[in-house]
Amino acid sequence: MLSEDSVFPVRGAWSPLLRVWWLRPWRPNPLLRPLDRIEAVLRIIVVVAVLVAIPVAGTLGTTAYTGAAARIRTENAAKSAVSAVITEEPQRMSSHLLEARVQWLRDGRPGTATVRVRGSAAIGDHLTVWLGPDGAPTGPPQPSNVAAMTGIGVGVVVLNGTWVVAWLLLQGTVWLLERRRQMQWDQQWRNLNRPITEDRQ
Repeated sequence: MLSEDSVFPVRGAWSPLLRVWWLRPWRPNPLLRPLDRIEAVLRIIVVVAVLVAIPVAGTLGTTAYTGAAARIRTENAAKSAVSAVITEEPQRMSSHLLEARVQWLRDGRPGTATVRVRGSAAIGDHLTVWLGPDGAPTGPPQPSNVAAMTGIGVGVVVLNGTWVVAWLLLQGTVWLLERRRQMQWDQQWRNLNRPITEDRQ
């Protein structure tokens, strides 16, 4: 008669799941050592942590997206565009960067600054300069997809970070348990070999 504790070699796609089922820690199998049960419990905890990390990462990513979208809307609303004219010969700062002195009028008040210009820029050319709430030049308005990328990035980092940490902890603990099991096996073999050696003397 076959009992619940009978073990058969199983191969195929379902073998890992069946192995987990056979090694469940609450199973009353006398062949399961305490270390085996500890490892089984640890694997269950890791699986639960990995599954829980999915909605947590989604929540944190959504929160990051909402905050980034609100910040971008606020910053973009505070920016204004003015038409400026290049007043000095552009200077090459590097192989791909030119800067030039420009001047503009905003609400009847003049303003000047040194900004980046395209490679073909020359004195007298007009360009659009974005100004911040303090009247200083700033970057152009950010597109809305920046907020989406921020949210996705946060979610991916949290999810991958949780999975990597869980995997490292599992592998490290399993290695320690394997070392412990090996030490127990060695000790059992020594205890078994001692009476045999004594009988031969």
